[in-house]
Amino acid sequence: MSSFSGWAVIDLKDGRDPDEFTLALAAAHQSALDVMIEGARVFVFADFGVTLSSAVEKLMPEWGARAITASDFDEHGVTNEVLGPDGTAAHVASIEEEGVGLPDNDTVESRRAAAALFGVEPSALDEVAETWNEEGAQPSVLGVPYLRWWTALGAPWPHPFESTTVEPPTATGCGS
Repeated sequence: MSSFSGWAVIDLKDGRDPDEFTLALAAAHQSALDVMIEGARVFVFADFGVTLSSAVEKLMPEWGARAITASDFDEHGVTNEVLGPDGTAAHVASIEEEGVGLPDNDTVESRRAAAALFGVEPSALDEVAETWNEEGAQPSVLGVPYLRWWTALGAPWPHPFESTTVEPPTATGCGS
């Protein structure tokens, strides 16, 4: 089993409709998404979703207050990002398994910025940073290890994940 996937949790701005957002995200990602909505918080899983993070980044200024994304590149490593309302990464942590050159910005300062964005104690992020890459990316194991960051940020992945599939809109009226 491959763990190649994309993950996201997006806290929407006040007044933004989660159903409209998931349709916009599926269109931006150009692929079906499994989503679970809890009020203004949207959890997203994308099979083979390595472009999910960039799609979320693009939509953040219009839709989001804050977000966390994760890209699992299977045996090549994992990347976890905390995004601010403008779509800019406040914190990036990665585990590089095969020298792929994944981005990383896991510093004390970036953890403080992520903690402030989510209103949590920075010490929870410091604890994850100390040990999270000890076992590596763990290919073939979905959600490990990046979901530890999510729990520390107060946005744990829901169990069970009772999702709905959202398909991107199909192009109509496009003829030659």
